[in-house]
Amino acid sequence: KIEDLVNISDLNEMSILHNLRIRYKEDKIYTNISSILISVNPFKLLPLYTPEVLDSYRSGYRGKAPHVFGIAFNAFHDMLNESRDQSVVISGESGAGKSEATKLILQFLTDVSSKASGSQQSLEQQILAANPILEALGNAKTLRNNNSSRFGKLITVNFDKNGSIIGGSIINYLLEKSRVVGQTKGERNYHIFYQLLSQATTNPQLTSELKLQDPELFSFTGQSGVIHIDGVSDEKDFEDVQNSLNILRFSAAEQKEI
Repeated sequence: KIEDLVNISDLNEMSILHNLRIRYKEDKIYTNISSILISVNPFKLLPLYTPEVLDSYRSGYRGKAPHVFGIAFNAFHDMLNESRDQSVVISGESGAGKSEATKLILQFLTDVSSKASGSQQSLEQQILAANPILEALGNAKTLRNNNSSRFGKLITVNFDKNGSIIGGSIINYLLEKSRVVGQTKGERNYHIFYQLLSQATTNPQLTSELKLQDPELFSFTGQSGVIHIDGVSDEKDFEDVQNSLNILRFSAAEQKEI
């Protein structure tokens, strides 16, 4: 049950996997290797990201259990204390939880930034609001992952000397363009198509304007044989995308154009 694998006396592949297995069985999905954090996707909800947990890591990481919030704290703390840019590289297999880890790190950084500035700034809300839009346009169901990112992204968040967010940018690359016109059986096209078409039965005005129909009737969305994802509401996700576009100050005309 060692929290930092550098402390294993006989360090080898077998001992590392054994330790990760024991921790995983106890829902301890995070393990350190010095400054590196290993995360094993539990494929279930765990009470690891509550406001109380976030608050506990905002005060420091030393002496606390390995956690993605701890990585975010170290980056934020070192940025302020050393006045140097910090980077967090998130990598792993499809379905490992990279997208969720990214969202959690941004959640932590925007939270500590709002505390530093004394209020919840609209800029911080906009940074968080970008994620539902990116996921809708660039994520899709695959055979291994119901919410697989089909593109890479570089997120930059800029802070002032007090730790308040003053800007940010997102660069995306390597979008899987071929998925738009063809998907493997059992997979889906990008989420946004199904989210938009879900309005065919609930939004008469939009249906009339955009000629929306059941996704099974379109080649781009019906060819793979999968329309719905268990536990996912395309209608609600479409509302989330609209709310995010509003937070980012896209006009109604711009949203319709998109």
